[in-house]
Amino acid sequence: MNELKLFQAECARAEATLRGISGDDWQRPGLGEWTLHQLAVHLTRGAGRLAVYLSQPIDGPPVKDRVSYFQYDPEQVAPGVAARAMQEAAELQPADVADTFAVAWRAGVQAAGEGAADQIMATPFGPMYVAEYVATRVLEMVVHHMDVRRALDLAPDPDPEAGALVVEILEALLEGDRPRNLGRDRFILVATGRLPHDDPRFPVLR
Repeated sequence: MNELKLFQAECARAEATLRGISGDDWQRPGLGEWTLHQLAVHLTRGAGRLAVYLSQPIDGPPVKDRVSYFQYDPEQVAPGVAARAMQEAAELQPADVADTFAVAWRAGVQAAGEGAADQIMATPFGPMYVAEYVATRVLEMVVHHMDVRRALDLAPDPDPEAGALVVEILEALLEGDRPRNLGRDRFILVATGRLPHDDPRFPVLR
């Protein structure tokens, strides 16, 4: 399953970044109202969802794919996501974040690797094929790894193939060609609302 290889590759890069954070850097501004610590805990949760949802019962046929998964009302979803990250960060010390992230993403790789790409699994928005859900995890890892690196004043450093997959998903959400002056990394940041752009179609994902 190529999607799983890309998830593994991006998680390995994100883990390396997390292991380089120490001391007061954890309290840097992260994303929105989150500190870097809270952002990293959200990243950790995102990595761990694969193993969690693969262990849950399935209720029906697939109803979402890697693109439609991200077509939701952010005003309804975002407050719960933000509050959960803050609560979970209060329960996880910064010094333990990198190890917790490492365990979470490896458990996901192992769980997904035991099945087939066309296996169906549970997700928060309904059943999905495993490969389709793993693709959403690649997007989460790439985008939030970028967020972590921006908080540390570091340049984006996504796995090239993982970054290309994220571009494909975001272009599908855009429903048209992206502006020619946007390279891979800048397109991802613009499409997810991290950077401004005068194209009224942006952002396609918050």
